[in-house]
Amino acid sequence: MSSFLSNVVVLALCWLLVTGVGVYVTYVRQPETLEQLKKAEQVARMSQAEFTTLRVEEQSTREMADDALRRWSARYKVIPSNLSSPEVIGQLNDLTQRGFKNFDVVLDGVINAEDFKAYRFTITGTGYFSSLYRFIWDVENSRQLFRIHNLKLSHVDRMEQDRETGKERMEVLVSFTMQLEAYFGSLPDMSRLPRPSDDGLVTDDQGLPVIPAHVLPERQPTLNPFFPIVMENLPPNTYDLVDVETDELVGLTGEGAIFKRGDAFRVLQTGDDVYLGKIIEVDLVQQRVVARLNKGGIVDEVEVHLQTGDRYRQALGTLELAPLSE
Repeated sequence: MSSFLSNVVVLALCWLLVTGVGVYVTYVRQPETLEQLKKAEQVARMSQAEFTTLRVEEQSTREMADDALRRWSARYKVIPSNLSSPEVIGQLNDLTQRGFKNFDVVLDGVINAEDFKAYRFTITGTGYFSSLYRFIWDVENSRQLFRIHNLKLSHVDRMEQDRETGKERMEVLVSFTMQLEAYFGSLPDMSRLPRPSDDGLVTDDQGLPVIPAHVLPERQPTLNPFFPIVMENLPPNTYDLVDVETDELVGLTGEGAIFKRGDAFRVLQTGDDVYLGKIIEVDLVQQRVVARLNKGGIVDEVEVHLQTGDRYRQALGTLELAPLSE
């Protein structure tokens, strides 16, 4: 075999070897390596996404923790670890010393939950709406956690004897029934009452804040929804005032109008009280008295004329002067 042919054979074998190796690497080894690289890239991307998700969750959890800490630091309610039902009833009695005709409290039972306990009371009674409003305000805005629900109200008119005059007067009241829950048996951190300092700040180790007055509801009701705009019956004349519609006007002087009530004479001036209203004018020229009356929600002005002058002389006839002797 000539050297040329030998070289061709060697080159052919080298080419076949290189081609075989190239084919093996290209179609066997590289796909495996590429697949491994793709998997590694996918794992890296998943790790990056998981890391990003964890960062978002961490930020969200941090915000929730900060909000919970702010809410905890801003709390003003406390739940005592121990509480007896006589203590609760004593607190309720202290809040209802005035403004109630009757205030009855009945213990229904004890609520035993996993994290707390509570006494449940049924309360019924009758009183003034403003007093009931103040009681609910004091209960709901006190430091201790009380809860009022199922509140029902109804309008009641009652005739009562006035202690000063001994006469009857009408009182507009409300009859009510409600349920009250007094909570206790909480965590130790919520069982200590705060001690306000001289400057109005809380000084105990809990750091419970003093609630600013402007964030609380009004302590006095702005409107009594149970007081009728127009009353069905007029209130009695408890203080025995002059009734300008029935008592007789007997005279007008510079000191005022003279009314006869029963066997007594009373002098009234502008601004004086009368039954259902006030005197707003005493007119000596027109010989009249004008009173503004509130007749159960209907405001009216009543004029009372003195029965003298031309009308009085007309009733008696014409008077003529005559000499004593002719």
